Amino acid sequence: MNKLGLKIFTLGDLSTNCYIIYDKDKRSAFIVDIPWPCEEAIQFIKQEKLEVNFIALTHGHFDHIWGLYDLHFPFGIHKEDEQLLKSSVMNGSIYFNFSVQIDRKVQFFLEEEKPIEFDSLKLEVLHTPGHTPGSVCLKLDNWLFSGDTIFLGTVGRTDVGLGSHESLIKSIKDKILPLPKDTIVYPGHGGPTTVGKEIEGNPFLKE
Repeated sequence: MNKLGLKIFTLGDLSTNCYIIYDKDKRSAFIVDIPWPCEEAIQFIKQEKLEVNFIALTHGHFDHIWGLYDLHFPFGIHKEDEQLLKSSVMNGSIYFNFSVQIDRKVQFFLEEEKPIEFDSLKLEVLHTPGHTPGSVCLKLDNWLFSGDTIFLGTVGRTDVGLGSHESLIKSIKDKILPLPKDTIVYPGHGGPTTVGKEIEGNPFLKE
């Protein structure tokens, strides 16, 4: 992992995190979530001469997918959230008085037990429904990109669209809390945390 770089951009009106993970030697990279506007991310890719292999979307809400208008690398999402890409109602953009509709074809689907190869590493997919039916967390060694499933001291909202609080808490307890406590959690909004910190201090997980 020491050969990997991690660049974080917080973009758009909802301050959504975009993560660029790259091999410092080979200059290969992948992206987790792509908000808009994403010019800062584009400039970093050009500046560092990175070859982006793919974009992995943690879920289909507009603030995590909107940058697909500007970045045309292969992208993947969980099958359960594919429908959100083209629906401004389901992806939530309509409620902000604009319409985000991604008409591009999904190149690959994110599935549990089907890790994505990145150089000599494997990006594991954890299906964590609750925030949306197709929400996923992506694990690379001791890094966990959690989307809007869990944050520092709180959890994802479930009062919009197809959210389910019961499913969300079950996903966190079944899929995230059993991970090593030193696993670093990089959420869709806000700063990083660890699994251990959330076990100890997240009030929503005391239910």
